[in-house]
Amino acid sequence: MLGEILALLSAAASGISVVSVRRHSEGSSVFNMSLMITVVGMIVLWPLAIAEGSFGVLNVAGFGLFAVSGLLSPGLVRLFYYKGLKSLGASVNSSVFAVYPLYSVLFAVLLLSEVVTVWNALGIVAILAGIVLVEMSINGKNGSSKFGWRSLLVPVIGGVLLGVAIIFRKFALQASDAPILGVAIAYVFSLLPYVLMLTASAPTRKGLSLKQDLRWFWVAGIGQAVSWLLAFYALSVEQVSITTPLLSVEPLFVVAFGYFYMRKQEQVSARLAASIVVTVLGVVLVTI
Repeated sequence: MLGEILALLSAAASGISVVSVRRHSEGSSVFNMSLMITVVGMIVLWPLAIAEGSFGVLNVAGFGLFAVSGLLSPGLVRLFYYKGLKSLGASVNSSVFAVYPLYSVLFAVLLLSEVVTVWNALGIVAILAGIVLVEMSINGKNGSSKFGWRSLLVPVIGGVLLGVAIIFRKFALQASDAPILGVAIAYVFSLLPYVLMLTASAPTRKGLSLKQDLRWFWVAGIGQAVSWLLAFYALSVEQVSITTPLLSVEPLFVVAFGYFYMRKQEQVSARLAASIVVTVLGVVLVTI
C-alpha cells in the first residue's frame, strides 16, 4: 500500500508543478522551461543525495541504469511531449501520450515477470479512459487542428520511451536501492540532450533567459523534483504494473489544483466530474 500512496503523492506534486508552469508558459520557450525546471531540480536533489549517503550502495550497473533512465525521461521524453503539444494540440497529444502505462505494464510482464490480475487490468483501462475524458473535458472536442497519422508518431514514441525509462528505473533500483541518489543521477544525464542542443544551435543559446525563467519556474522545478523522488520510492517498493497507472493520474490533480488556483478560468463540467469518477474507480481497482 505504501507504493500506491507514494505514487499518488508523486502525481499530486507533479500536478501542482504543471499548474505553476501554466501562468508563465506563454512567455518562455519549451527549451527554456524544461532546462530551468531540470536545473532547479538538480539544486534540490543533490544536497539530499549527499545527505542520504547512499554512495556505498551504488554499483556500476545501478549507475548506468539510472543514467539511461534519466536520458530517456525526463531528457528525451520531455522534448517529445512538448513537440507533440505544438503539432497536435493539448487534447490529442495528451490523450495519445496517456497510454504510456500500457507500455510499462507490457515491458514489466515481459522483462520483470510481474503478474497482472484481471482487476488490475480493468483498473488500468479505467484510469486511461478517465484521463482521456479529462483531457477532452479541459480542451474540448475541437481544440486542435487537423493532422495526419504521422503526427501521432511523436507522442507515441514519447510514450514508448517513457515506458522503457520506467523499466530502467526499476532495474536500477533493484541493482542499487538508492532512490534519492538515483533521481539525482537521472537528472544529471537528462541534461545531455539540452547540452547537445545548446552546442549545436546558436538561436537556442541566444534565446536563453535564465534570470527571467528562474523567477517564473523555480516553484515548478521544486515540485517536479519532489514528484520524481516520490515516484522512485514508489517503484522501489511496488511493482511497475501497479505504480505506473497511479502515476498517470496526474491530469486529475492538474484539474483540481487549476480549479482552486485559477477558479475564474476553470469550470468543472458534468463530463469532467464523470471522468474523475471513472479514474478514481480505476485507482481502486489497480490497488486491489
